[in-house]
Amino acid sequence: MPYAKSTVWLVTFTLLLAPRAEAQRDLSPLDVVTLRSVTGVYPSPDGAHLAFTRSEPRTPADEPGSAYHGLYLLDDDAGEQPLAAGQRSVGGVSWLPDGSAITFLERREGDPGRQLYAFRMGEREPERVFLAEHGIIQYRWRPDGAAVAFTAREPIPAARAEAQRLGFRQSVVDEDWTGIGLYLWTAASDTVRWLPVDGSVFDLAWSPDGARLALAVAPRPLTDDGYMFKRMRVLDVRSGARWRLVDNPGKLGTIAWAPDGRHIAYISAADARDPHAGMLYLAEAGTGTVTSLTPGFEGMVHDLQWIGPGQLRLRISRGVESSVSDFDVASREFRDLPGGEWAFEDVATAGPTVAAVISSPEHASEVYVYADGAWVRKTDTNPWLADVRLTRQEVHRFTASDGAEIEGILLYPVDFVDGRRYPLVIVAHGGPESHYNNGWMTGYSSWGQLLSRDGYFVWYPNYRSSTGRGVAFAKNDHGDLMGREFQDHLDAIDDFVARGWVDRGRVGVGGGSYGGYTAAWAATRQTQHFAAAVSFVPIAHVATKWLTTDIPLEYYFVHYQERWPHEQWRYLEDRSPLTYAQDCRTPLLLLGGTDDPRVHPSQPFMLYRAVEAATDTPVRYVRYPGEGHGNASNVYRYDYLVRSLRWFNAYLRPQAERSDAPPPLDLDYSEWSAAR
Repeated sequence: MPYAKSTVWLVTFTLLLAPRAEAQRDLSPLDVVTLRSVTGVYPSPDGAHLAFTRSEPRTPADEPGSAYHGLYLLDDDAGEQPLAAGQRSVGGVSWLPDGSAITFLERREGDPGRQLYAFRMGEREPERVFLAEHGIIQYRWRPDGAAVAFTAREPIPAARAEAQRLGFRQSVVDEDWTGIGLYLWTAASDTVRWLPVDGSVFDLAWSPDGARLALAVAPRPLTDDGYMFKRMRVLDVRSGARWRLVDNPGKLGTIAWAPDGRHIAYISAADARDPHAGMLYLAEAGTGTVTSLTPGFEGMVHDLQWIGPGQLRLRISRGVESSVSDFDVASREFRDLPGGEWAFEDVATAGPTVAAVISSPEHASEVYVYADGAWVRKTDTNPWLADVRLTRQEVHRFTASDGAEIEGILLYPVDFVDGRRYPLVIVAHGGPESHYNNGWMTGYSSWGQLLSRDGYFVWYPNYRSSTGRGVAFAKNDHGDLMGREFQDHLDAIDDFVARGWVDRGRVGVGGGSYGGYTAAWAATRQTQHFAAAVSFVPIAHVATKWLTTDIPLEYYFVHYQERWPHEQWRYLEDRSPLTYAQDCRTPLLLLGGTDDPRVHPSQPFMLYRAVEAATDTPVRYVRYPGEGHGNASNVYRYDYLVRSLRWFNAYLRPQAERSDAPPPLDLDYSEWSAAR
């Protein structure tokens, strides 16, 4: 019986779909930073088995660090079975093509980097498939299951390795990289051989006959090259012949061979200035002739999979709504599978089984299976949520001052009473090439239910420059940083005030990266509108951010009209929060990691110094040691979450003044220590 038809599971999980019992308590910060979530679904080739991965944050009882990642199998009779769980970190999950084993990447004691392990059905322990001398970044089984193509870091040059052994560990920016090579392991001979490719391999896909590989190759393994310069190539594995298939402009997403072996579907940017790979294309494998399948699509394609000749299954977004959609290549028609007020985060089809990772306003990501025309929930990762009181969440749309429709996700204050005015916090997403879907909205850096619990409206806007509404909409920041896109935030405030919901004097804003830039701009250039701001890893001075980031070329091509800072210095100064630091009257909390390669730690530091020197406005700068572009450690996630909530509560409470002293330096960690 295929997994999707499992009557046992349908009965077992009836309770999950029942109405929520009366909630007993509110969500807490500790709940948020220890919330577990499903990250991927993996049905076996025949659809008889379903595996999934789950992110499991460390608890206060663990040593500080990033989340664990476990692998589980859903069984009709035994339920959820751990395969590689606990204090583990697995990734790269796949099935052998014959379905006899599930494979994954993990670094175990004594392993030189992550290795490929196989859990054969019916056995209790996984075994290492082969030894990869330099570890494995990603891999793909050949369709016959007799070989694995994989990528790995190429060896460090001998002279540099010897220098490092002697203690010389300096780095040379943009130069001392080692490439990402392509390798082939063959089961019959148990040997690994290197496959020559000019450049670094970021993605790979086998042709159905196992003779060729489609590759996403960039000149260097740098983040910038991975963003902007991946191009599709084809490699004949036996002869070694290789050629560029598609000169795609800008960013490149997923690659997938058609069942006929004569075509390749892929996701790409529409042009070099398109902020995201979100349009769908079809290339002829022999000639490289490209057909655009979604010209003018006012949405975004995230993932693709062939489900038959001329038929693709896609995960797409149209604004705040996401869905799984079957796409006919010939007619270019979408046929959405039934959905709901959910956010689809992954989807996989094998045999008769269609599985997805879905979050909703009521729960974080869970496993669902499509059966008999409906999505059926299969996991209950955080059963304690049934006892938590959650506030109202809905899609909200309004007309901006220039007549455009803007949409986002709105959380209402707990015990909302129409006609009463409440404080508002705008949570601006980063990127800006990103957008919000209507799913679970609460995380360590997004606050949602925790703020609404405290009596706030919480607004997650898909402002102009967001993805999900087509290429033109996503380009609205080009040449107009913090222009029309920021006016959307001000127009949202006007809309909420006009509805009688929000107190204009108690509006806060927060976000990270580009969202941090938004918050910093709000606190300086637009300070009159905002009574509190939380700015995480923010851009404070655009030109120097550009000159100290690991993605300068992405900046050049995508956001800044192919002009370098020295060619537009006055404009960049005009759009920098640092320029207006002396005008800041908004209490400003700045936070960031000391090892951030994307937004150099000097950015929040400069803004802190400038506001502190020029004003009496409350300002604080919190640095997290060892953290990059966002916090990975459980302790620093908790600290950031609690500090942010406390900052908003200090300055958005009734009768609060902007000149009030900042909250005490030290936090109350009693909730954390009690859980140890």
